[in-house]
Amino acid sequence: MLQRIALALVCLSFLAPSAARAAEEFVSCDPVAVAAFSSRIHVRCAASVGGGIFYFAHSTQNAAAVQRLLTVLTAAQVAGRTLLILTDLADTSGTSIGCGAADCRPLRAASFGN
Repeated sequence: MLQRIALALVCLSFLAPSAARAAEEFVSCDPVAVAAFSSRIHVRCAASVGGGIFYFAHSTQNAAAVQRLLTVLTAAQVAGRTLLILTDLADTSGTSIGCGAADCRPLRAASFGN
């Protein structure tokens, strides 16, 4: 069941301007921590991505999206699996939800599979 959910989330993309989508890419992340705050959820990766990015965060504004993402993030962490995270490494707009500009990027989708 969790694998089906995770694989389905590969295609999950959150609303973003089309210009921002031009630089989206999947990056690998071995999750070491998953957290939920009032304004965001985030995952911390064991190693940095793109020169110092350890965190990937998503706003808690959409409760259904948050629940889906938390399911994937925590399942991957508990199972010791590598996540594929859809993000734009140049996008620092996450600062509005407490995502640090130096080490955090918006999380648009997450998956893990075979």
